[in-house]
Amino acid sequence: MTEAAYVDFARLKERVRIEQLIPILNLTLKQNGPQYRGPCPTCRQGGDRALALNSDKRSYYCFAQGKGGDVISLVAHIRDMTQREAALYIEQQLGTAEPRTASVASNTAPSPAVQQTRELKPLDYLQYTEAVGGLGVSEATCKAWGAGFAPKGIMRGRFAVPIHDRQGTLLAYVGIAVSDEQSPKLLFPNGFDPHSVIFGGDRVGEGELYLVRDPLQVLTAFEAGMENVVAFLAPITPQSLEMLAALCDEKRVETIELF
Repeated sequence: MTEAAYVDFARLKERVRIEQLIPILNLTLKQNGPQYRGPCPTCRQGGDRALALNSDKRSYYCFAQGKGGDVISLVAHIRDMTQREAALYIEQQLGTAEPRTASVASNTAPSPAVQQTRELKPLDYLQYTEAVGGLGVSEATCKAWGAGFAPKGIMRGRFAVPIHDRQGTLLAYVGIAVSDEQSPKLLFPNGFDPHSVIFGGDRVGEGELYLVRDPLQVLTAFEAGMENVVAFLAPITPQSLEMLAALCDEKRVETIELF
């Protein structure tokens, strides 16, 4: 791997509409509203409607194989690539500019979810409370991370911690439970994909990297003076490992310690 080979999975999936990939992958599909249906050139099974794309959800499903996913997964499926190879392929084909309209699709504005992500601003009402202190996080650490107890909003009653992409853009907040009674332990806003980001990745520098089990451990490690600590926000998948490898390559991480 090389430094130039880094691709931000989350931003790529934000930027690319799945119908843009139809001509690039030479797919023969018929459109019916947001749905595109046609044969799967990879499986060559299931008939002439085996492959389904949904432009609204930016997703695909192959009935022949019984699996689906996002824009990166579609390229990986059609071209028999890894997730990282597929992401790099999309970057090479479409570049880093804003999405272009494919010939098979009509001009549409970005989805509300994408617009909301681009316009997201830090929550200015977060507070430092005893409940947050009970998690082992000081007020100084909360200020350093822009985190705090949420007295209102969708994270109400939880420890709200910002999630940034590799470039430091604010994507969402994760609501961490402050008591055993709260479930789930990690709460994400609707429309946010926790598989798409490595928590703390925007703070990584050269040297040794520490991978811990959740974002609270990242903050408590920071509390103890530890830098270069990250966590996944969802169960580990092959895509997660590809993202971690790309991050390590980009930041020249020498070794990884797991905790």
